[in-house]
Amino acid sequence: MKRVIFALGVLFVFACSKTELTSQSPTNITQKPVTIILDSIKITGRADTLIISKSFKFTITGYYSDKTTKDLSDSVNLVSDKSNVTINGKSIIGAQSGKSVISVTYNNFSLKDSMYISAIENVDLNTLPFLTTPSNSSAKIIVPVVVVNYYPTLNGIDIDTKRAPSYGSLSPITLKDLKDKTIQFLNLTKFGLEEGSKFRAYNNSSQASNVSFKIVKYINLYEIKRGLKDKPDAALSAQDKLTPVFQPDYFDVFNKINLQTLVEGSGVKEVWFSLRPLSSEYPVVKDSLTNGLTAANFLNLPESNMSSPSGDVSNSYRMSNDLPVYNKTYLVYGYNLETSSANMIHNRGHQIEAQLSYLDNRFWGVGPSQTDGYADSTHLGWTHCPPNTTKGYDWNNKTLTASDIEDWKPAGGIKKLINSDRWMNINYTIPNPVNLIPYDPNDPQLKWLIFWMQSIPGYNNGITGVNDWWDLFYNWDNAVKNNSKLNN
Repeated sequence: MKRVIFALGVLFVFACSKTELTSQSPTNITQKPVTIILDSIKITGRADTLIISKSFKFTITGYYSDKTTKDLSDSVNLVSDKSNVTINGKSIIGAQSGKSVISVTYNNFSLKDSMYISAIENVDLNTLPFLTTPSNSSAKIIVPVVVVNYYPTLNGIDIDTKRAPSYGSLSPITLKDLKDKTIQFLNLTKFGLEEGSKFRAYNNSSQASNVSFKIVKYINLYEIKRGLKDKPDAALSAQDKLTPVFQPDYFDVFNKINLQTLVEGSGVKEVWFSLRPLSSEYPVVKDSLTNGLTAANFLNLPESNMSSPSGDVSNSYRMSNDLPVYNKTYLVYGYNLETSSANMIHNRGHQIEAQLSYLDNRFWGVGPSQTDGYADSTHLGWTHCPPNTTKGYDWNNKTLTASDIEDWKPAGGIKKLINSDRWMNINYTIPNPVNLIPYDPNDPQLKWLIFWMQSIPGYNNGITGVNDWWDLFYNWDNAVKNNSKLNN
């Protein structure tokens, strides 16, 4: 006879006829054998919610007629009613969001339990000491940052390469490997930005960071709703019109992570939004549709995107309705996990150019040829071009050219011959360890960008009449309100 009892939402099944153990008395004493019966099994360790990519193992306890118990966790069988979990041995891995009912069986005993699979993971900040610690706790500007990473998956173990391929291919990668790689990317990015805020540190090794960063929230997202097209219709090419790529639905994402409170109440100024890949320009998106890829499955972000009550001044298409607008300005930087940390810093370089040139048209120079500006080829240079070249991306050019980048003043400084040897011969002490994406001391883009940013006048720059450009850049609302200029 079986008795079925429901208690606290968990199904218990008792089978009193089941014999598990038989105890025999010593052979020199005549005594009837004692039969120990498994009366019931119960889930004594369960989870109401499981995050995609996370593993969980039920604790199953058997209760016997002699009042003893036994851990049966390694002996049960698990079956899910849906494909939103992956059964891995005796463990469950979250795969897709939604409710899942798990059947647990042991011999002729069975019970069911339900759990919700969540697509949002708040990573413990204590596991990210470098990212959460400003390089200079006394820096004039400390920038609070929210990190959002998008990792599409079908099984909770591997990246879904049909939604997130690598550069030009469907090469597989596990979620764990990409998560670890992301952290290393962000470590190097943060290091480069902080190092770049040390005003003319190439001539003063004791110079401290003017700007430091502190990650205050680190979120992994495994599912994202599709938002607007990544380009306005007027900017779409013939190919783009056939296979448009979309941005994330920022309104949905930012509402779920409560970004408005973080921006308006906690002073968050930036969101570092990482994914793989970044752009529909990659061949795997455009040319491999016959392999089951659909461009509409891909998400694309501008390199930088501004949301501000005073309007969008960013290196994007400046669409007015793609980002939620709060009462304070924040920037969303798109980070491509298939490139390099130098490219992430590169994105900020163009944002610096966008904001500073908005405040002061002298940044690029005047006249049709844009000569004698702060960023022209004989002065500070810019993201794409050091001062010794006019060719984009030519960061390792050996041509010697006279420039006052190391002594720039509005009226002109002392010029000296300079080429790529000047920034390539500078050595940096990078965060340790960086294993998956080793620091490349011969990366001319990274070396140039740090050198270039160190030439931007910061706090106590000592240049007569020149303001703190980092203050104008990071405290944008005040700069716009006060109609600030780069120089007095």
